[in-house]
Formats: sequence, C-alpha cells, structure tokens
Amino acid sequence: MIDPLMIQPGALRNLIQIQAPQNTADARGLSLEPANWNTVLTTRAAIYTAGGRETSQAAQVVSEVSHVVKIRWPGVAILAGFQVLFGDRVFIVKYVENVLERNRLLNLYCLEADQGGGQL
Repeated sequence: MIDPLMIQPGALRNLIQIQAPQNTADARGLSLEPANWNTVLTTRAAIYTAGGRETSQAAQVVSEVSHVVKIRWPGVAILAGFQVLFGDRVFIVKYVENVLERNRLLNLYCLEADQGGGQL
C-alpha cells in the first residue's frame, strides 16, 4: 500500500509563493476585493490537474477545482481565499486538506485564475 504521507523524490519541483489577501474596507466598513497580497510562504510544490478523485473529494466543500497543489506542512496557516503564484499563473485556494490530519502534508484544492484576475 502506498503511504499517502510519502512524497516521492523530485515530486516537489515547482517553486511557488502562497499569498494571503490584505483586504481593505470601504466607508461603510464592508470588505472589498483584496487591495494587496502578502507572501506568507515560498516553498516547493507538486502542481497537477485535479482528477476525478480529487474533484469528488473537494466537491464536498467546493464545486470548482481545477488543480491540486501539494506541499509539505508549512508551519503557517494556509486558508481558503489565499492565492498560489507559480510563474505567471495564479491559483485561488478553494479548500485546504491536512492529509490524514497528521500535519505533514497539505493538499490545496485550487481554481486557476485568468490573467485578468478572474476565474477561468
């Protein structure tokens, strides 16, 4: 049986940045779209297109997932609504899975954004 917490050598070959939104409020105190993004982590990751298993697993929480970003446990909180930068590509985190609740591996279920900041 394959250990779900085991990462194959060389699998984390993509250098990414994970960013948290810095929201601003309007005059009525309502939160607007993120004005800025703060980088909370730069790390190596495996990025792959979500297959049937990942899509159905994430569908319990979100309906649209295009990619899964796998990283080692970061030691900082990663939440839905964060974004992942990979080169000139942007992925919006929709759901975060702490694999087997062991604090060793995170799967970030993401939706790729287009170049204008919208979702594809």
